[in-house]
Formats: sequence, structure tokens, C-alpha cells
Amino acid sequence: MSSTAGITEGLSGKERMELRAEVAGGLRYAHRRASANTGKLLEVASFAYAAIELLAEKGLLTIEELDGRKKVVAERLMKKYTADGMGAAYQDPEFDKYTFDRTVEIDCDSRLPLCKAACCRLRFALSRQDVEEGIVQWEFRHPYFIAHRADGYCRHLDAAKLSCSIHANRAVPCRAYDCRNDKRIWSDFDNGCINPDIDELFNAETQLEHC
Repeated sequence: MSSTAGITEGLSGKERMELRAEVAGGLRYAHRRASANTGKLLEVASFAYAAIELLAEKGLLTIEELDGRKKVVAERLMKKYTADGMGAAYQDPEFDKYTFDRTVEIDCDSRLPLCKAACCRLRFALSRQDVEEGIVQWEFRHPYFIAHRADGYCRHLDAAKLSCSIHANRAVPCRAYDCRNDKRIWSDFDNGCINPDIDELFNAETQLEHC
């Protein structure tokens, strides 16, 4: 049996098609990025090296000055790179989730009938530990954000029980998240009042949650 057959064994025809579409979408994303980035990189590198050589020959800059400015510009570009959603996103900073001790204790069972596990609709980047472990699924089209179903909920949510199916292996943001002061979910946490615009807020793809 091939590795592909092993992965799709037990899936319905529709589930296989959805899996194939997600994998294909992820591959197309990677290929487009790789091709576009390679071409731009070569073009920029050519201009940069040419400019540096000319400026150095004319005595207008030194290598020491160039190295100092390069670090400043690199930090600025990295911030823009991350904000634009380019490349693969990871948690920053990262923690070992199995030794993470800043967990939040909330009586979720009594709140679930009200919030409908709204926290499981939040988007956040996984850690390298999550990705390499291979238990927490990530979005192929948006590496490495936690994977969501078509209804907007986390892939690992048990829809019938409104509980996490990988609770012991859940990511750090799931362990650290505190909904009590999150106005996207509660307009009044103490009195159990849900934000009336919660669905509209969570339909936005820009909702990111960090620990």
C-alpha cells in the first residue's frame, strides 16, 4: 500500500477530495511563492551588489557602515514581512507546551452553552514543536496557522461535545488563552453576556490570538 493510500484510508470520497484540494492549494501556494521569490531575489541581489561595488569604488561608503545599516534595515523588513503574512508563521516567542505553567483555569463546562466554544474559532500560529510533532494540524494554505474546518472551528474540536480531541497535546495559545477580558467573546463575562456581534467578528480572517 502506498503512503498516500494509507493516509486516505477510511476517508469518504468527499473527504478525500477535500484533502486533495487542501494539499494542492498548499503546494500551489509554495510553488508560486518559490518562483516569485527566486526571481525577485536575483533581481534585487544584482542591483544591490552593483550599487555596493560602485559606492565602495567611489569611496562613498565602507563595509563597516554597510554592515551596521544592514542590521537595522533587516529588522524593519522582517516586521513588514511578518505583518503581510508572507512566508511561514511560527509562534514568537515559543515555549515547550508540556512544561508551560501559565495555564488559565476557567469553568468552561458551564460557559459552553453560552459561548459555543468561541475560543476554538481563533486563529494563531503554531510553534515549531507543534509542527514537528505532527499532532496539531495546520492550514496548508497558511503555514503554520492552526487548521480550521469550513464552519470556522478548529479541526480538533469535537463538535458533539464541544471539547478538544487533542487536549493533552494542545498548543500553547490554547493553554494560555484567557477569554474573560476578550470583548470579542464576552460583553460581560461575570454575568454571562455574549458579545452580540460575535459571529461577525469571528468571520474576519484577521482574528489572531497570541499567548
